[in-house]
Amino acid sequence: MVKKDGNKWKVDIRPDGVKGKRVIRLFDTKAEANYFERFLLSGRIEPIGDNRRLSELVNLWYDLHGRVLNSSLDTKTRLLAIAKAVNDPVASDFSVSDFSVYRQSRLDRSIQPATLNRELQTLKAVFRELKRLSVIDYESPIQTVRKLKQTGSELSYLTDEQITLLSDEVKKSRNSSLYYVVLISLATGARWSEAESLTIENCRNSGFYFVNTKNGYSRFVPVEPFCFGLVSDFLQSQPFQSCHSAFRSALKRTGIKLPSGQLAHVLRHTFASHYVMKGGNLKSLQQLLGHSSLTVTMRYAHLSPNFHDEVKHLNPLSGREF
Repeated sequence: MVKKDGNKWKVDIRPDGVKGKRVIRLFDTKAEANYFERFLLSGRIEPIGDNRRLSELVNLWYDLHGRVLNSSLDTKTRLLAIAKAVNDPVASDFSVSDFSVYRQSRLDRSIQPATLNRELQTLKAVFRELKRLSVIDYESPIQTVRKLKQTGSELSYLTDEQITLLSDEVKKSRNSSLYYVVLISLATGARWSEAESLTIENCRNSGFYFVNTKNGYSRFVPVEPFCFGLVSDFLQSQPFQSCHSAFRSALKRTGIKLPSGQLAHVLRHTFASHYVMKGGNLKSLQQLLGHSSLTVTMRYAHLSPNFHDEVKHLNPLSGREF
C-alpha cells in the first residue's frame, strides 16, 4: 500500500502474503513509491539467490530512482556501457578486480582520471540506492575501490583571434543549431547541455534562464540585445537539435589545439576567463556559472588584473634592487 506520510510517500507491504516479510520504505515522490511497490509485487526484487546481471540492476536503478535525476538517460546509457565493457557479470559477483581491470583499460586509452572517478562514484551510488530500496541485500562490491588521484587540469580558453576563427567555421556548418548554441555558451558561460536544451520559454527579460542544470539550481544570465534577438528568433521557429559532433568538426577545421579531455567546455572556460580578465567580480562569476562553491570559481582568480598588480607591487622585492 502507498500512502502519504508527512512530506514523504510510504510503501507498507508484505509482498509474500500476510506471513511474509513486511517491507516499509519512504520516498520523496509518489511515483517512486508506486514504482517500488510494483517491482516488489512483480517478483523482480530477488535478494535470495540473486543472479541478476549488472545491466539489469542499472535498469532497475533507473526505473526506481534514476529517472528523476538530471541527465538521467545519459547516466543510464553510460552505466550500461560500463556493464557491457565488463562483460555484464552477475552483479553480486562483480569484483574490485573486475572494475580495476576495466579502469586500467580506460586509462590506457587516455581517459582522464576525473572521468573515471565520476564513473566509480555513479556505480557506487547505484548499488547504494538499490540496497536502500531493498532491491539487493548486499553492499556495493566495489565499495573499497578508491578514487584516482587527480592533478590540476589546465584551464584553456580561446583568444579573441581564436573566437573569430571558430565563428567562421561554425557559420559554415550544415547544422543550423550549432551557431546559436556556441553563441549562448560564449555569451553566458553555460555548459553545453544547458545551452543545447534552452527553449523559447526560457528566453525572457533580455536574458536566458537555465533550468536543467548540473546542480539542479536554476539561474538567469542577461545577454546583449543582438544575442537575445538571434537566439529568440531561432527558437520561435524550432528547437535546437543535437550539435556536439558538429562542434567537434568545426573546432577541428580551425586547427585550434586543446588540452586532452577538453572540447565544448572550452567555451565555458572562455567566458569565465574573459570575464575575469576584463575586471569581473569572482563572486558574481560564481553565480553566473552556477558553481555551488566559490572555491571552484577561484580557479580563474589568477587572470584578474588586480591579481597581477598585487603580485607585482606587494612582493618583498617591490621598489628595491636585490
